[in-house]
Amino acid sequence: MWGKINGIQFCKFVSPSGRAQCFNSAERRLNHAAMNAYLFTAVATRSQVRAVMGRYGEVNAIQTWDACASSIVGGDSPDDAQKRFEAWLRRPPEGENPVDIRIRNLAAAQLVDQLFTESGNVPFDWPDIQKQVQAQLESTAVDDFEQGYWVDVDQVIRPEKLSFSAGTLQSDVPEDIRSGLNWLSDKKFFFVLSVLSPLAPQAEPMDEPEMDAPDSDGPSDENSEEPEPMGLGELYATYPQALDKEAAALIQARNSVVAAWLWRRYAANTPLATNAIRIDPWCGAICLDGK
Repeated sequence: MWGKINGIQFCKFVSPSGRAQCFNSAERRLNHAAMNAYLFTAVATRSQVRAVMGRYGEVNAIQTWDACASSIVGGDSPDDAQKRFEAWLRRPPEGENPVDIRIRNLAAAQLVDQLFTESGNVPFDWPDIQKQVQAQLESTAVDDFEQGYWVDVDQVIRPEKLSFSAGTLQSDVPEDIRSGLNWLSDKKFFFVLSVLSPLAPQAEPMDEPEMDAPDSDGPSDENSEEPEPMGLGELYATYPQALDKEAAALIQARNSVVAAWLWRRYAANTPLATNAIRIDPWCGAICLDGK
């Protein structure tokens, strides 16, 4: 779905299947040749031969695990950005055995083409943003509570009840939440905000016909069966950052609640005003360093 909101081009890039090809042909034709930024999130199953301790010492064995990865990616087109993201996702680890990667779910959304700040929205300066992020990572504890990633901002900042200003917002937030957040105006962090797509109703599983019990004299395939892949419901519950998105935004604010309020105020009179939102930490950037 394409449309302009406050002069910014928004588009939904995720296909109904949510699988690896997440841009359709109409979206490719509509996208013009310009360097845009996109938020990608992938859930992938990884397999690698690793050394493990066995009964008689160290042996090599295949280890398999699921992992979720996100990044902001620059690209001249959605396809270009997707190729760059997948190449980054599949990059071989240094000094280790190769990793086989199977992408289970891939979601993407274009970033609003400006940085949201408390003093107004400004054009992206990616080299400067990455310098600021690096400085923050070096000076801020990883589990720093005051940033507020633990807050359910979709429930705390409701579109039908927006505070007038950041100052009144502080007094409007419940005390048990307000007391744990940073409210110093000269201390700000970067937040990645996702505008979520409405959840599609889950189809009820069809009753499978009963199968006759296998012949006990035949060979057993008990050990050859692979575990069932997790369904979309379980996948999204485990990796909520992989939910389908309508748009994304990069926000610099004193805490996650203020960041969510900045977005809600911006989107108040748009079709995205009531969409659910979530906020995640800075996830890194690819091909946005001006090189």
